[in-house]
Amino acid sequence: MKRIIGGTVFLVAIAVVAIAYYPTPSQASDHDDGLFSDVKSPGLNLTDHFAFKSPQDASELSLIMYFNPRGLPQKQYFMSPNARYEFHVTKIAARADAATGHDDFVFRFEAGAPAANGTQSVKLTVLKDMGGTLMEIGTMDGLSTDFANSKANTIHTNTGTLGGLDVKWFIGQRADSFHFDVVRFFQVRSFLAGRFFGGNAPNKGDPGATLADNCRGDKFLALGDTTKEVQPSDKDVINLWNPPSCAPDFTKNLNVTAIALNVKIAQLGGTIFDTWSTISVLQ
Repeated sequence: MKRIIGGTVFLVAIAVVAIAYYPTPSQASDHDDGLFSDVKSPGLNLTDHFAFKSPQDASELSLIMYFNPRGLPQKQYFMSPNARYEFHVTKIAARADAATGHDDFVFRFEAGAPAANGTQSVKLTVLKDMGGTLMEIGTMDGLSTDFANSKANTIHTNTGTLGGLDVKWFIGQRADSFHFDVVRFFQVRSFLAGRFFGGNAPNKGDPGATLADNCRGDKFLALGDTTKEVQPSDKDVINLWNPPSCAPDFTKNLNVTAIALNVKIAQLGGTIFDTWSTISVLQ
């Protein structure tokens, strides 16, 4: 869930809500390991959620969700015709207020079966809290962008006015903007767990736990070799992570499918919002 305040995005919670088999509880998004589950297909695997003021028009709130993670180059991926892809928006009075999970607005996208040209017909439904009841205030039909046109940046933008809300939206594949050194993450996690909790006595830690040198050859603790272990980029004598110069990105050259929506901030009736994404299917 992300809270937008003025021109910045304030991170409220790291995990974005992912696939929800309603009426059972939601599960946190995992970006990658859900791909190897029998529970959901890649088209139901939600990875990232973004909320920010549009760089092109500061009067607009931009909401983006990613799914179909680790999409192979040149391969077309689709929305699931059996799922609802939703942006949720909560109006917040003050930036320090606790998140409530209340829906003031829901923007729901539902896709038809893929066409031969790689596009999908998509229906957008907008729901609004009307006196404590979430009610439909408008619908419109649109179209996704096929892989070839998305790669060429010849995207199809859908525009309309629904229940007093001016909206613009795009659905199609984009390069994954997520950057993460997943192998080193698990190495560091295992090392820290051993150091702090791996000793013979409960919760005493194992001082002998070790961590492999990072990809630049730096040892965990700099021992005086300032030419190698203490770098000008960070001036740090503790080398848990791989430096940017050689850290491998596990999403490099891979794609995601994106739903991007712009809506006028003033029409939402607030200036501070909690936002999150869900993908849900019927049991």
